[in-house]
Amino acid sequence: MNRMHRIAAVALLALAGFAYSAPAQAVAEVPACTQEGFFPNPEDQSKFYRCVDFGGEGTEFTRFDFQCGPGTLYHPELVTCVHPWQMPQ
Repeated sequence: MNRMHRIAAVALLALAGFAYSAPAQAVAEVPACTQEGFFPNPEDQSKFYRCVDFGGEGTEFTRFDFQCGPGTLYHPELVTCVHPWQMPQ
């Protein structure tokens, strides 16, 4: 593939990315952090987040979002991802 073909291919891919619009979906907001700790994502059991107060004043938190590995779910009591059969009933 010569240089002109590569440039054209990159340009087309870039334009395709700009033209793509993700379908509108109702996405619930994950609750804002009000205290430090690990918390389950209320909309998806395979996700969780951690709230950290770097300033130590308890007024401003930073949230870090996490995704469990394939086939696992977040277990809030164990604070880790587990297989579905290990989840509380």
